[in-house]
Amino acid sequence: MSESLLVGSKTRAALKANGVNVGAGALDALNEVVHWYIDQAAKRAAANRRKTVRGHDFVILEEAEARPAEPPAPAPAAGDSTQAPAGDVADAGEESAEEAPPAAWSG
Repeated sequence: MSESLLVGSKTRAALKANGVNVGAGALDALNEVVHWYIDQAAKRAAANRRKTVRGHDFVILEEAEARPAEPPAPAPAAGDSTQAPAGDVADAGEESAEEAPPAAWSG
């Protein structure tokens, strides 16, 4: 089990505010999910050659959402000044080797 990153009493209160009870393993499972999100965000930042994790690094897209519905536009001609600058500008549609979410996510 990983170190807990949650404040148990506040997490329980937030769940109870939604009208549900909190089972014995709920906080442990949620903690696994939080650790997984942190790992994925750190990997995404590193893949974009950054040491700073940004808010959008926590957005995990489903495979179908990550791929455009239409074919990509043709590459610009050599010398075309409309090309995006180098960096992580286009990282929203990047290819990544994401791990599967923790087992706690399975229903």
